[in-house]
Amino acid sequence: MKKIMDASLAFESKDEGTIIVGTNKELDHLTYPEIKKIIGDKILIKNADQNEVILNVSSIQISTSMAERKNIGICIGKLASPDLVQVGASIYSLEN
Repeated sequence: MKKIMDASLAFESKDEGTIIVGTNKELDHLTYPEIKKIIGDKILIKNADQNEVILNVSSIQISTSMAERKNIGICIGKLASPDLVQVGASIYSLEN
């Protein structure tokens, strides 16, 4: 299990469903395919209250800021609510 990021935002897109956004400076030097492989098909969300939930990843969006930081967006689909993810929640990959 590898930490992907801390959630800075979770919102609902009409077309995509719930999207979790965050950054991790340890991933900034990696390419899109490398980050996508690390994230995999399932993630574990661990909120500050220690509540944990495992969700499927439906898509991944990665953009690079002007400061060369990767902004990672993980779409968890329409079945999950943004309320499942607290700001500051730790997001982990379940890939080995």
